[in-house]
Amino acid sequence: MKLVRFRLSVMVTFSALTGYFFSGIKPDGRVISFVTGLFLLSSAASVLNQIQESAYDGKMSRTASRPIPSGRISVREAWWLTLGMILSGSGFLWLSGVVPMVLGLINILIYNAIYTPMKPKTLWAIVPGAVVGGIPPVMGLTAAGLGLLHPKALFLFCFVFLWQIPHFWLLMVRYGKEYEAAGLTSISSVMTVNQIKRIVFGWGVVTSLFLLSFPIFGLSLKPILLWFLIGFNVLFISQFYRFLFIGEDPRRVIKAFILINSYAMVVFILLIISAVI
Repeated sequence: MKLVRFRLSVMVTFSALTGYFFSGIKPDGRVISFVTGLFLLSSAASVLNQIQESAYDGKMSRTASRPIPSGRISVREAWWLTLGMILSGSGFLWLSGVVPMVLGLINILIYNAIYTPMKPKTLWAIVPGAVVGGIPPVMGLTAAGLGLLHPKALFLFCFVFLWQIPHFWLLMVRYGKEYEAAGLTSISSVMTVNQIKRIVFGWGVVTSLFLLSFPIFGLSLKPILLWFLIGFNVLFISQFYRFLFIGEDPRRVIKAFILINSYAMVVFILLIISAVI
């Protein structure tokens, strides 16, 4: 489970399913092959990432117990597993459409050939990293039959892209020094914790407000869902502020991290509901 980072792959798969159902098109049997293929490709990217970063992982207490640095699985075995999941995942995605298959392979390329090599060198690695997060919902929409530039695809991509930034940087608040000690770049090397928190909070507010821009994309919500979204955003911003700035307990950063992940999940569920009712 640690090698494929099961929870992360499930989250990626759920974001793609959000795109699929958000299309408003009635799902058919292809959704099963789509979910299976996406989960396999996401898992393959995680395994390949751990192959690439095994030397760094071995230097950090948070990741030293992962299968490769701990010696429970060899790099050779991990490579074979990666290849098998890429081939099988591509095959399943092809059954749901050529476009989602190509997008899935492009996402692996961005994640493992661009984002991962950039991490030790520059803080700007966060940009391709956020792009990687925004592609799975678009894959879901294309698997349902919508185009790459459909307003729903653009809206979902932008939301997930924006959400990824505070998601990443909250990790840096908690683990930044550990990343630096292992040889990876971290925003904590150029900013204080309080500065990072202020940026994270501001970006969280921007992400929250972006959700209310859906009319610009030609989208609409039923009034009850709209009022729920507004109230939910107010609650999120107030709690996010409380966890980041009120109190000195370092565990509050973890609570803020859990909150922003939960926020995305609730938004995904809300978007699915808006498309099916």
